[in-house]
Amino acid sequence: MLYPFKGMSTAVASRVKARRSAISIVSASVVRTIVFTVTCTGLGMGLGLFAGILVQVVRSLMHRNAPIDMTVAYRFFAFPLAAICGVSALVVFVVLETRTARRLLAAR
Repeated sequence: MLYPFKGMSTAVASRVKARRSAISIVSASVVRTIVFTVTCTGLGMGLGLFAGILVQVVRSLMHRNAPIDMTVAYRFFAFPLAAICGVSALVVFVVLETRTARRLLAAR
C-alpha cells in the first residue's frame, strides 16, 4: 500500500508535459550531431593509431629490427581512419537527427 489515501496523487503523476520550442529542438540536434561526430572521430583516431603501432611492431619483429619510424602509424593508419570515421559519423548523425527533429517539429 503505497498511498494511504485513494484520492492522493503525486506531483510526478499529475505533471503536465512541457512543449519544447523549435529553437530548442534544432539546437539540441546540432549539438548532439557535433558531439557524436567529434567522439567518433577521436575513437577512429585512437583505434587507427593502435592498429598502426601494432602493425609496426609486428613488422619489426618479422624483419628482426627495431621499429624506427612511428610516423607511419599516424600517416597511413590513424589520420585516414579518423577521417573516414568522422565523415561517416557526420552523415549518419545528420540523417538521424534530421529525422528526429522533423518528427518532433511535426508533432508540435
